[in-house]
Amino acid sequence: MSKNAPDLFHNRSTTQEFLVSHTDDTIDDGTPQDPGTGHDSPLAASSDDFGDMLDRRRLEAAIDDQLTGALNLCVLAIHIVPPSTTESVNEHPTPFGTDILQALINHQHAQNGIWGRIGQGRYACVFTDLTVVDGRHMAETLMEAVDDADKKRLTIGLAAYPTINYSRRQTLDNAEKALDHGAFFGPGTITPFDAVSLNISGDRRYQTGDIDGAIAEFKKGLLIDPTNANLHNSLGVCYGVQQQYDTALAAFENADWLSPDDVMAIYNKGYVLMLMDENEQALACLLEANRREPDIFEVVFHIGQIHMQLDRADRARVYLEAATRANNRSGPAFRNLGTCLNKLGMTKEAIQAYKSAIKMNPADAQSLATLGGLYTNRGESLDVAMVLCEQSVHLEPQNGFFRHQLAMVYLNQEKLADALASFETAVQLGHDSHHQVAETRNRLLAAKAS
Repeated sequence: MSKNAPDLFHNRSTTQEFLVSHTDDTIDDGTPQDPGTGHDSPLAASSDDFGDMLDRRRLEAAIDDQLTGALNLCVLAIHIVPPSTTESVNEHPTPFGTDILQALINHQHAQNGIWGRIGQGRYACVFTDLTVVDGRHMAETLMEAVDDADKKRLTIGLAAYPTINYSRRQTLDNAEKALDHGAFFGPGTITPFDAVSLNISGDRRYQTGDIDGAIAEFKKGLLIDPTNANLHNSLGVCYGVQQQYDTALAAFENADWLSPDDVMAIYNKGYVLMLMDENEQALACLLEANRREPDIFEVVFHIGQIHMQLDRADRARVYLEAATRANNRSGPAFRNLGTCLNKLGMTKEAIQAYKSAIKMNPADAQSLATLGGLYTNRGESLDVAMVLCEQSVHLEPQNGFFRHQLAMVYLNQEKLADALASFETAVQLGHDSHHQVAETRNRLLAAKAS
C-alpha cells in the first residue's frame, strides 16, 4: 500500500490490526469511476461522437490483431474531468470532454495512434514504436495542445511494452493503473506506470477482499522495483491476513531493512509475532516501533496488551493510558485499561474506565459484566449492577462468567432462588461456580427452616 503521511495511521488499522501505508480510495476528482461497461453520463462524450473511435473491446482486439508484431508499444490513458456542478449548462452546451478530446485527436502526432473509449470520461491512444520516454514526450505534446483551462481537466497515464512479463494487451491495463496513480496528483499531470502504480492497484484489490489479486500486483511491483519497502510491507500484510506468518515475517524484515526508520514494517512484524504467541520478541519490535514514532494507537495498545499477558500490569498501565489518549473513541482500549487498573487495586479508576468502554460500545458484554461485578464487590449501586449484568447475559447468554456475575448480584440482593438458578446455569456453561451453588442452597434451606 502506497506510503502516506504518518498521521494517516496514528489511529487506525485494518480489520486484522495491521498497519498499512494505505492508499485513500476516496479521492474525488468529480468523475464517477466506470470500468467501461456502464452507461454513459448524459453529459459525457461517447464513442458515438467520434465515428472512428473504438470501444474497449475493439481496442483490445486491435492491439491483439493489428499490433502483434510491434516491438514497442506505448499507451496513453486520458481522463477528462467533468465540469464542476457550479458551472452552468450554458458554459458547456456540448457533452463534456468533446472539445478537449477533439483537440487531442486532431493533433498531428496523435493521428498516428489507435483511439478508443475505455470508461466514463476515459480514453486511450495506442502508438507503435514508442518507448516510455517517447510516450512521455507525446503526452507532454498533447497536454500542450489544449489551453490552460482545459489542462486543469486533463490527466494522463502512460505505459509501455515491453515491461517485465506483461503482454501487449495488458499495456492498456497498465496505462489505466498509471491513470489511477495520477489521480493522487490531480489534473494537469502525466504519470508513467511504475511500481507505485502497482502498489495502488494492489491496495485497492486488498480493500475489496481480493487478497490473492493484491499479492499478484505487489509481486509484479517488486519485479519493477525490488527495493520498494512499501511493496514488501504490503505483501507481508497480505500473507499475515492469510496466516502465512513465516512468509509475512520475511516480507516485513525486508521492508524494515530497506526502510529502517519507518514504523509500519517493524510494527507489523511485532503484531505477527504476537499472533504467534512470541510475546517477548513481539514486545521488542513494538517498543522499537514506539521509539521510532511515539504514541501510535495500535502500537501502544498492543504493548499494553502484551504486558498484561505477561502479568505486568504496572508496566501495561502507562501504555494503555497512552492508547486511550491516542484514540479516545476506542472501547477496547478503555476496557483493557479497566482490567489493568482493577488488577492494580485501583477500583474507582477501573470503574471509570469501564464506564467509558460502555459509552463507546453499549453492547460490550465483557465490560457490562465486569463493571456490574465491581459494583457488587463494593456493595454499592446493586440495582445498577443487576441491570448491567442482566444486559451482559442478554447479549451473550452462553457465557458462564456473565451468568456467575449476575448470580453474585442476586445473592447480594438476597434473591436466593434467582441466584441459585444463575449459578447452576453458569456451571452448566462451564464456569466453576460449584462452591457458590452449594452455599446458596444452604442459605435457601436455612431461610426456609427459619
